[in-house]
Amino acid sequence: MSDKNFLTKEWHKKLLEELRVLRWEKLPEVLQRLKDAIWQWDISENAEYETAMSEKDLVEARISELEELLNDVEIIDETDAKKLKWDIRYWSVVVFRDDKWKDFQFTIVGSWEVDILNWTLSFDSPLWVAIKWKKKWDIVSVRSPKWKYNIEILDIK
Repeated sequence: MSDKNFLTKEWHKKLLEELRVLRWEKLPEVLQRLKDAIWQWDISENAEYETAMSEKDLVEARISELEELLNDVEIIDETDAKKLKWDIRYWSVVVFRDDKWKDFQFTIVGSWEVDILNWTLSFDSPLWVAIKWKKKWDIVSVRSPKWKYNIEILDIK
Protein backbone atom coordinates (compact mmCIF):
# COMPACT_ATOMS: atom_id res chain seq x y z
CA MET A 1 0.00 0.00 0.00
CA SER A 2 1.13 3.51 -0.74
CA ASP A 3 2.02 5.98 2.00
CA LYS A 4 -0.72 8.24 0.66
CA ASN A 5 -4.11 8.39 2.34
CA PHE A 6 -6.68 7.65 -0.34
CA LEU A 7 -9.96 9.51 0.09
CA THR A 8 -12.97 10.11 -2.10
CA LYS A 9 -13.95 13.71 -2.79
CA GLU A 10 -16.96 13.22 -0.53
CA TRP A 11 -14.89 12.06 2.46
CA HIS A 12 -12.26 14.73 1.83
CA LYS A 13 -14.98 17.39 2.09
CA LYS A 14 -16.38 15.79 5.27
CA LEU A 15 -12.97 15.74 6.94
CA LEU A 16 -12.18 19.31 5.89
CA GLU A 17 -15.51 20.43 7.35
CA GLU A 18 -14.83 18.53 10.58
CA LEU A 19 -11.41 20.19 10.82
CA ARG A 20 -12.95 23.62 10.20
CA VAL A 21 -15.58 23.09 12.93
CA LEU A 22 -12.99 21.82 15.41
CA ARG A 23 -10.54 24.67 14.77
CA TRP A 24 -12.89 27.63 14.53
CA GLU A 25 -15.92 26.63 16.61
CA LYS A 26 -15.24 23.80 19.06
CA LEU A 27 -11.72 24.72 20.21
CA PRO A 28 -12.54 28.40 20.92
CA GLU A 29 -15.65 27.26 22.84
CA VAL A 30 -13.61 24.83 24.95
CA LEU A 31 -10.88 27.40 25.53
CA GLN A 32 -13.49 29.89 26.76
CA ARG A 33 -14.89 27.27 29.17
CA LEU A 34 -11.36 26.59 30.36
CA LYS A 35 -10.73 30.30 30.88
CA ASP A 36 -14.00 30.64 32.82
CA ALA A 37 -13.07 27.66 35.00
CA ILE A 38 -9.64 29.12 35.75
CA TRP A 39 -11.31 32.31 36.98
CA GLN A 40 -12.94 30.26 39.74
CA TRP A 41 -9.51 30.40 41.42
CA ASP A 42 -9.10 26.96 42.96
CA ILE A 43 -8.36 24.74 39.96
CA SER A 44 -7.10 21.86 42.11
CA GLU A 45 -10.67 20.74 42.92
CA ASN A 46 -12.48 22.31 40.00
CA ALA A 47 -14.47 19.71 38.02
CA GLU A 48 -15.31 22.25 35.30
CA TYR A 49 -11.61 22.91 34.79
CA GLU A 50 -10.80 19.19 34.59
CA THR A 51 -13.62 18.55 32.12
CA ALA A 52 -12.67 21.50 29.92
CA MET A 53 -9.00 20.52 30.01
CA SER A 54 -9.81 16.94 28.97
CA GLU A 55 -12.06 18.14 26.17
CA LYS A 56 -9.39 20.58 24.98
CA ASP A 57 -6.88 17.73 24.80
CA LEU A 58 -9.33 15.57 22.81
CA VAL A 59 -10.14 18.38 20.37
CA GLU A 60 -6.47 19.21 19.85
CA ALA A 61 -5.62 15.52 19.31
CA ARG A 62 -8.37 15.18 16.69
CA ILE A 63 -7.20 18.37 14.95
CA SER A 64 -3.66 16.96 14.82
CA GLU A 65 -4.93 13.64 13.51
CA LEU A 66 -6.96 15.32 10.75
CA GLU A 67 -4.10 17.65 9.79
CA GLU A 68 -1.73 14.70 9.47
CA LEU A 69 -4.21 12.76 7.37
CA LEU A 70 -5.10 15.68 5.11
CA ASN A 71 -1.45 16.66 4.69
CA ASP A 72 -0.73 13.49 2.73
CA VAL A 73 -4.03 12.78 1.01
CA GLU A 74 -4.73 11.68 -2.52
CA ILE A 75 -8.23 12.28 -3.81
CA ILE A 76 -9.26 9.26 -5.77
CA ASP A 77 -12.15 8.72 -8.13
CA GLU A 78 -13.29 5.63 -9.97
CA THR A 79 -11.02 6.18 -12.98
CA ASP A 80 -7.99 6.62 -10.70
CA ALA A 81 -8.91 3.42 -8.86
CA LYS A 82 -8.70 1.47 -12.10
CA LYS A 83 -5.07 2.58 -12.55
CA LEU A 84 -3.93 0.77 -9.40
CA LYS A 85 -2.05 -2.49 -9.95
CA TRP A 86 -4.39 -4.74 -7.99
CA ASP A 87 -7.47 -6.51 -9.35
CA ILE A 88 -9.14 -5.68 -6.07
CA ARG A 89 -8.81 -1.95 -5.59
CA TYR A 90 -10.51 1.11 -4.18
CA TRP A 91 -14.29 0.86 -4.59
CA SER A 92 -14.13 -2.76 -5.73
CA VAL A 93 -17.00 -4.86 -4.49
CA VAL A 94 -15.71 -8.26 -3.43
CA VAL A 95 -18.01 -11.21 -2.91
CA PHE A 96 -16.53 -14.11 -0.98
CA ARG A 97 -17.48 -17.26 0.89
CA ASP A 98 -15.94 -18.14 4.21
CA ASP A 99 -14.99 -21.63 5.36
CA LYS A 100 -18.47 -22.04 6.91
CA TRP A 101 -20.08 -21.52 3.48
CA LYS A 102 -21.45 -18.11 4.38
CA ASP A 103 -21.31 -15.47 1.62
CA PHE A 104 -20.28 -11.86 2.22
CA GLN A 105 -19.94 -8.77 0.06
CA PHE A 106 -17.71 -5.82 0.95
CA THR A 107 -16.81 -2.58 -0.77
CA ILE A 108 -13.13 -1.64 -0.44
CA VAL A 109 -12.60 1.88 0.95
CA GLY A 110 -9.92 3.89 2.72
CA SER A 111 -9.48 3.41 6.44
CA TRP A 112 -11.18 6.74 7.16
CA GLU A 113 -14.31 5.71 5.27
CA VAL A 114 -14.99 2.35 6.90
CA ASP A 115 -18.55 1.74 7.99
CA ILE A 116 -18.95 -1.93 8.86
CA LEU A 117 -22.73 -1.53 9.05
CA ASN A 118 -22.66 -0.68 5.34
CA TRP A 119 -20.30 -3.57 4.54
CA THR A 120 -17.16 -1.60 3.77
CA LEU A 121 -13.64 -2.91 4.24
CA SER A 122 -10.45 -0.93 4.81
CA PHE A 123 -7.14 -1.07 2.96
CA ASP A 124 -5.63 -1.68 6.40
CA SER A 125 -7.70 -4.73 7.32
CA PRO A 126 -6.17 -8.22 7.48
CA LEU A 127 -8.75 -9.42 4.95
CA TRP A 128 -7.75 -6.83 2.34
CA VAL A 129 -4.04 -7.49 2.90
CA ALA A 130 -4.72 -11.16 2.17
CA ILE A 131 -6.83 -10.58 -0.98
CA LYS A 132 -5.23 -7.57 -2.67
CA TRP A 133 -3.19 -9.60 -5.19
CA LYS A 134 -5.81 -12.31 -5.67
CA LYS A 135 -8.29 -13.01 -8.45
CA LYS A 136 -11.76 -14.43 -8.76
CA TRP A 137 -12.02 -18.07 -7.55
CA ASP A 138 -8.82 -17.89 -5.51
CA ILE A 139 -8.93 -19.44 -2.05
CA VAL A 140 -7.14 -17.24 0.44
CA SER A 141 -5.91 -17.84 3.97
CA VAL A 142 -6.58 -14.78 6.13
CA ARG A 143 -4.74 -14.11 9.38
CA SER A 144 -6.21 -11.66 11.83
CA PRO A 145 -4.85 -10.86 15.29
CA LYS A 146 -7.16 -13.44 16.89
CA TRP A 147 -7.72 -16.19 14.33
CA LYS A 148 -6.97 -17.68 10.93
CA TYR A 149 -9.63 -18.58 8.37
CA ASN A 150 -10.04 -19.30 4.66
CA ILE A 151 -12.20 -17.53 2.11
CA GLU A 152 -12.96 -18.08 -1.54
CA ILE A 153 -13.31 -15.03 -3.77
CA LEU A 154 -16.53 -15.51 -5.73
CA ASP A 155 -16.65 -12.24 -7.63
CA ILE A 156 -14.88 -8.88 -8.01
CA LYS A 157 -17.00 -6.03 -9.35
